[in-house]
Amino acid sequence: MSTPLSRLTKHLLFGHFTAKGIEKGLSSSLADPPLSLERDELSAVMQSISWKAGEIMVSDQMRSIDPPSRGHLEWSAWILAAYRVLRPQFKSDKEAIAFLEDASLRSFDTRRLRLGVALVLRSIRGDLQKAKTMLGAMITQYGASFDSEIEATDGRLDFHVKQCFYFDFFNSHGVPELTTVLCRLDQLWFDRIDPAKHGISFDRDSYNTMSRGDTQCCFRIVQVSTSDAT
Repeated sequence: MSTPLSRLTKHLLFGHFTAKGIEKGLSSSLADPPLSLERDELSAVMQSISWKAGEIMVSDQMRSIDPPSRGHLEWSAWILAAYRVLRPQFKSDKEAIAFLEDASLRSFDTRRLRLGVALVLRSIRGDLQKAKTMLGAMITQYGASFDSEIEATDGRLDFHVKQCFYFDFFNSHGVPELTTVLCRLDQLWFDRIDPAKHGISFDRDSYNTMSRGDTQCCFRIVQVSTSDAT
């Protein structure tokens, strides 16, 4: 049974902290090439994004069905607002989305997060059952707007996401490909998997996402023997 404190924590984790993270990453990225905005212009653009994000949150408030989804909505609204405000500055949708992907990665690729990922990977050390338990606990925190399953077979773990708040949100606004701004954050953990150290590898060939046209997202983790890792 969730408590008021746990509900608030999930809302803050998925919403306020992540929205602030993307805000910080955007502000830094806007000051650098290719846009290189001056201070006054940057401030005006960030204010415009903030206002538009607020409008989107109001218009999509029906998506707020539990504390995590309220957080998901805040984060997604910020990304969609940034896209709508900044899109005229780029030659194509692809360029605008790539800019937002880089800004998002810049926001969250912090020393604290890298340390957390390193500790998790170190604790797994080839134990797929432990990886399954951790993934299950993680996705539970995402709330009712996500649906997933984890299939464990001999030497392999397949993590499938069948429903994703972020994809549903961006798809309803006509830009499903904008979900890749969040998918890009997967890089923060699977790029740091070292088979020789962690006894597992990430199967990039099996990596699928709904944002790229697949019917579900798939993350495959493969157990690696010592001889395979060297």
